[in-house]
Amino acid sequence: MSRRFPFFVPMVLLALLPAQAAAESAHLQVIPSQQILPKQIFQRALGSQVAEQDFTLGNNSEVLTLRQTAGNAVNVVDLGEQAIDSASQYFDGQQRSLNEIVLNTMGALQKIDQRAANISGAIVGGQIGNVDQTFANGALQHASNTLDIAGLPSDIRQSGINTINVIYSRESVAISSQNISEKASQMVDNHMMVRKAGGSGAIIQNGTNLGNIIVAGTIGEVVRDFSGDQIVSNVITLEEGASYGSITQSGLNIANYIEAESIGQLRQTSTGRQVVENAVQYQTLNGLTRKITEPRISQNSANFVNLIVLKPTSMGGSDQASDIMQTADFEQKVSGSDTGTTQSGNALTIER
Repeated sequence: MSRRFPFFVPMVLLALLPAQAAAESAHLQVIPSQQILPKQIFQRALGSQVAEQDFTLGNNSEVLTLRQTAGNAVNVVDLGEQAIDSASQYFDGQQRSLNEIVLNTMGALQKIDQRAANISGAIVGGQIGNVDQTFANGALQHASNTLDIAGLPSDIRQSGINTINVIYSRESVAISSQNISEKASQMVDNHMMVRKAGGSGAIIQNGTNLGNIIVAGTIGEVVRDFSGDQIVSNVITLEEGASYGSITQSGLNIANYIEAESIGQLRQTSTGRQVVENAVQYQTLNGLTRKITEPRISQNSANFVNLIVLKPTSMGGSDQASDIMQTADFEQKVSGSDTGTTQSGNALTIER
């Protein structure tokens, strides 16, 4: 397994930022690093978070750019470099980030950007002791971007990301338990309808689901289970005569990822489903002919389960052997990946 994912932590933190306002407005427990912090943290959240935006553009509009950002965050602790003895995070409910735009006329519009993000259970700190994170049976994250347009501006982007159970420490994590329970789901839907003549613009759709992620210097003991579904659906429908400049669609699902210089003991199981759908739908025979003769379509899909990366040890660091046991009984499915498809389970990379 040679493919690396150094972007995990930045992506997670970027997903968290736009959701802070939604989390705080719902009176959820978010602890910034500059406050005086307890050594033990307990967070339990039940119910639903919904961030929903609808927009319709009228005639003769002079709007150049449309941007929608919807986000939810629950059970988020950012301690900076400070230590914590123990933390427990539990979520039983739903997070829905929903963006919708309907444009019957394009006016002067040049750019459309829709972004939806959900995060549940995240701890960032220095030395981290015992952590227990649970995403309950039947809980849901849904990031959705829907667009119905009468033409095609120069640039359209739809992106969605769902993140569950993240632990990040530059130093160490002693003991951690992460559970994404049965019938839990992470779903990203990027759907677009292009009507009338279309145009020469670029369309980009990407969806990402991350579940049970640990990145640390050293890790003592980890026990975790992923028993849910991760689904990414990128769909573009082109009406009769609708043209486009280029189309890029990508989907990424990751269940149980761990990265450290040393891992004492790791026990992880995965049972569930990972699906990536990339589809460009043409409603006429002429459209299907153009798909073959002038594709200009790039589609990428990746499903990963139980990924372990052992980093080079720092000066004076431990190079102890790791006790690892992992089991994956995961259905992995992709469709419409013309450019590249990657699927992997129970993979170990040693960078030494």
